[in-house]
Amino acid sequence: MRTTALLLATLLPAAASADEVYLKSGGQLSGRIVNRTATQIEVDIGAGHVTVPVSHVVKIEEGRSALHEYQDRAAALSPSDAAGWVALGDWASARGLGTQAREAYTKGLALAPDDPRANAALGRTQIDGRWVSEEEGYRAKGYVQYRGEWITPAEMEAIQREDAASNAREQERQAAESRVREAEARADEAEARAKEAQAQQDQQYWDGSYPGWYGTGYWGAGPVVWPTGRIAVRPAGTVATRPARMR
Repeated sequence: MRTTALLLATLLPAAASADEVYLKSGGQLSGRIVNRTATQIEVDIGAGHVTVPVSHVVKIEEGRSALHEYQDRAAALSPSDAAGWVALGDWASARGLGTQAREAYTKGLALAPDDPRANAALGRTQIDGRWVSEEEGYRAKGYVQYRGEWITPAEMEAIQREDAASNAREQERQAAESRVREAEARADEAEARAKEAQAQQDQQYWDGSYPGWYGTGYWGAGPVVWPTGRIAVRPAGTVATRPARMR
């Protein structure tokens, strides 16, 4: 029983805790501190390095992360141990260390070009008994790369047809909107001209220059100057007589 426990303790990796960098913004970086100066801290988070100013850091809790473990395991491996590098790639991949896993698989593949795990992990495929890159494999199967994806020529043509139809619909929509705007502009212009003509007509009406106004044809002929003196009115029933001619 004790032997089994000791064996498990040897096989299972020790509990690892990363370097924890707590930021004033509330964020947190978990990984391995690879460089520290008076002004900034550089942390390897597995997928890359992140550098933060010291002034943004609240506190740092140093620990031992999976990155530390990977580096220790890599340092202990023989440069010619193909199986060991492939196994280390599996270990790193299982812990989310994508960059380190690819590094280990690449080293293992360089030592054992036909290793199926390393080839598959790096996206390579086997065609006619020969391992080729992902790109070569897709091209050998008749695929084409379109917009960052590998698809069949028929799929690409279907996408292009749909794009062309979509572009045509969009152009028609824009043309229709343009026609509507032009029609609205013409209607606004006609309305403005009508209002201007009505305003001119109203002004002529009130200043007496309108063509149908009194004295110019609308009410018939009238006096040019209105009388200002007293007007004599003949009594009703009388007959007007012509004044005697002077001798």
